[in-house]
Amino acid sequence: MNPICHQTPHRIFAAVFCFIACSCAFGSDDKRPERLNGVFIDEKLDDEIPLDVRFMDDRGGMVSFGDLLKDGLPIVLTLNYSDCPGLCVAQLNGLSKGINEVGSLSLGKDFKMVSLSINPRESRERAASTKKKYSESLANHHKIEGWSFLVGAESDIIQITKSVGFNYTYDAKHNRYNHAAAAIFISPKGRITRYLYEVGFTPETLKMALVEAGEGKIGSFLDAFVLSCFHYDANENRYSANGKTLLSIVAGLFITVGLAFSLPFWLSWRRGGETISHATSVSKPTTINDSVSLTK
Repeated sequence: MNPICHQTPHRIFAAVFCFIACSCAFGSDDKRPERLNGVFIDEKLDDEIPLDVRFMDDRGGMVSFGDLLKDGLPIVLTLNYSDCPGLCVAQLNGLSKGINEVGSLSLGKDFKMVSLSINPRESRERAASTKKKYSESLANHHKIEGWSFLVGAESDIIQITKSVGFNYTYDAKHNRYNHAAAAIFISPKGRITRYLYEVGFTPETLKMALVEAGEGKIGSFLDAFVLSCFHYDANENRYSANGKTLLSIVAGLFITVGLAFSLPFWLSWRRGGETISHATSVSKPTTINDSVSLTK
């Protein structure tokens, strides 16, 4: 099992940090607020999400994740709801800004995004209105159709949230959901490849996570090469250079350059040796008897 999954304290802290920041002040008491009990993300890397559960999209059609993955593009999944008082707004704004800065990859062409409402009472019209709000900030090279806002029954929502380890609670008194913020990357096969716990998404981290989720189907050869030189740092919530891999690559390049540089000299020496050997084999040595016969 991936060792990242065992870093529960770090995962909980990272996942709820943004929620805490967007909530009212907690006072001087360091005790975990009661409303955050049950709010955490249990990473399920390499697990598959249910592909047959159907939801209504912002256009009124019924779709499943299996349908959305048919064209072989990875998905960035967020779990939000339109009436969220602050955290969802910050996350979706940050996600929009981040993908706009990833100039080499295009929404709808290289990847898709899905924002699933965790509020079972949210209507299709409300989801469509929320989509319109955020799609207006997308750059021209992105296709609005590549971002789906889904609503559905509570039982269906729970199937997805449980499959990705997204744990949240409902505050009936204030009619709101207590939840964390995470972008969950899904491969074309429905496999969970990465969790990013951010509000201000950096384009470099987003791009690497997308290339990783694409399983070699999106991005350039250089993108894949760069990804192979980095690993995801769970504590820093970003990709960091892999020292061992970089050292191996540098060593390989050094040997390759050394061999390429020395090859002409080796070939020249080899040809020189073959010439001398050939000259020696074709020249017949003069013997004493031959010399005597010539003088007669």
